Amino acid sequence: MTLDEFYKTYSSDSTAGSANQTLTADDGPVTRRGRIWFRLAHGGKNYSLLFSNRTDSTFADGTNSKANDCAGDYDILSLRVGLTEGRDAEPKLWHTASFEGSPVRHVPASETEPFFTDPIPLDAPADSWMCYEIEVRGARYPYHEELVLTIQMQREDGGWAPGRKIPVPLMIGSDRPVSRRIGFLGDSITQGCGTAYDSWTHWAAKIAEGLDPAYSVWDLGIGYARAYDAATDGGWLARAKRCGAVNVCLGVNDLCRGRNADEISADLCRIVRLLKEAGCRVILFTVPPFDFGGDAKTWWYEINRYLRETLSKEADALFDFAAVLGKPAPDEHLSVYGGHPNAEGCAVAAKAYLAEGLPGIVFEK
Repeated sequence: MTLDEFYKTYSSDSTAGSANQTLTADDGPVTRRGRIWFRLAHGGKNYSLLFSNRTDSTFADGTNSKANDCAGDYDILSLRVGLTEGRDAEPKLWHTASFEGSPVRHVPASETEPFFTDPIPLDAPADSWMCYEIEVRGARYPYHEELVLTIQMQREDGGWAPGRKIPVPLMIGSDRPVSRRIGFLGDSITQGCGTAYDSWTHWAAKIAEGLDPAYSVWDLGIGYARAYDAATDGGWLARAKRCGAVNVCLGVNDLCRGRNADEISADLCRIVRLLKEAGCRVILFTVPPFDFGGDAKTWWYEINRYLRETLSKEADALFDFAAVLGKPAPDEHLSVYGGHPNAEGCAVAAKAYLAEGLPGIVFEK
């Protein structure tokens, strides 16, 4: 199966924000086994998991990894999944995943294209849980430090303890028929930081709950992600281009890193144009409030004025995220529900988004 065939067959069946956020940095190859429980939104008979060997965004100050960095050589020694009755439960039946018929996958440092498992026959109902377990060996491979799901790592004594350092699927792909594919391209605010672990109360997930069940939602939010990461037109944006409509919510981390209004506006303009050139519909979000002061506060107002008055004309729709989550004038830059919106703020944002019927408006054009 080619990558194009993968995307024609599979669509996202989990609203968890997951991506290659950063890379491990061990002195030599280390073997690790870990587990994550994903809630499946709609279910399906066959699944495939998508992976990549390069990072999607710049992590923290960029010392360890930047957008589009390739990892080193590593090996997926085993990968299996199984349906469970809830989070932390043990599957009654494990399904071993394979890659082109092999249960082991060597991932070379030179590999830049995403790769995926062979079909996995889960026959999962909606709202069921899938336990994902992987064993990997390498010194520098992708993982997600800020995933808003609990990861359990196997200890030497065979028990389990909290950890982070295992590759995470970029997509939990289901082969169910869908009429629309909607992506959410953003940072930790889109990913769901600010909501409780394993709560599935982030605003992208709450929006997904209110959409037509025939829609597929793919949360492409990554902690620390910048607009300039997406503007590089690397693997992260390439995945977004596979969606029929893309919600773009970026700019906070750019402001945190000292980029000015002109620089951020130019990056957001490039992102919108690249997505439009790829045939995507674009729902542009204003930059949410993050309690900025000084120059960042001034630039925040300038960027949102540009988005509302100018760049929105190139998008298919605008969602005024800042107006929903911010305080009344003259303090619109101050957050009501926290810079990383809590569950209440996410519910408010999702309700406002759904009330505007944005996906319907976009797809009807």
